[in-house]
Amino acid sequence: MKSQEPAAGVYTGWEIPLLPPALSAVVEKELRYLLRNAQVRMLTLTPLILIVVRIMNRRRFGPASSTSGGLTSEFFKYGEGLIATVGVLYVFLILAGLFSNQFALEHGGMRTLVLSPVDRRILLLGKNIATSTLALIFSSALLLVNELVFRDLTLNALLFVALSFFVFAPLMSLMGNALSLRFPKRMKFGKRLNASGVAGLLVIPMMFTLALMPLAAAAAGFVAQSLLVEYATLAVLAALAIIFYLLLINAQGNSLQRRELEILEAVNDPGND
Repeated sequence: MKSQEPAAGVYTGWEIPLLPPALSAVVEKELRYLLRNAQVRMLTLTPLILIVVRIMNRRRFGPASSTSGGLTSEFFKYGEGLIATVGVLYVFLILAGLFSNQFALEHGGMRTLVLSPVDRRILLLGKNIATSTLALIFSSALLLVNELVFRDLTLNALLFVALSFFVFAPLMSLMGNALSLRFPKRMKFGKRLNASGVAGLLVIPMMFTLALMPLAAAAAGFVAQSLLVEYATLAVLAALAIIFYLLLINAQGNSLQRRELEILEAVNDPGND
């Protein structure tokens, strides 16, 4: 029996390629929540601070000398994408308040999630995809502006940044999920999105953990004197990060199932504004 076509004007939701309907619905809802928040929209300008800092440093110190620091310049030959990667890492830093408090904007909507028959793993996965998509948009905008201003991005650097992103996103999502489940907190639209409490204390260690991955890849390339070793190392780290995420997301979904009533109470508590 053929399904009837939806009546004109009936909203049917997004159909995101390669995503099942339930996951697509969660991603749509999360992205709409994020785009409704004025503070999130203002955050789009925050990464540009790095561009201003680079311009000021260039004016103050001038172009880097090609003869300075033989060992340092040799290392940065294998860490060509490190500066751009720092920009992407900064994006994850400013979005740490969202990654580490995934239910902050739910409020009354959390009741719908509790009553929803959707697998809790799908809920977390949808939230992670939406927040990582926001990080991707911010990072892409930052890199685009950087290229327009400095014109110093090469294909090798972009590949390094892309692989680093696939390390950062799954690991940041896992750490953020753990904090979101243990330390949920209500957040009003328009309020600051910075991480606070235990999440705020752990932001720097989290960023340090993420930064170690591209640094380790650059160091491996430097020691082996091989760009192939460097990019292969970073690709392996990205694959391991994704596998690690896939292995743990189901356990985090089960944890959400056990703690969802506590989260509901936390995000509906006006005292947590």
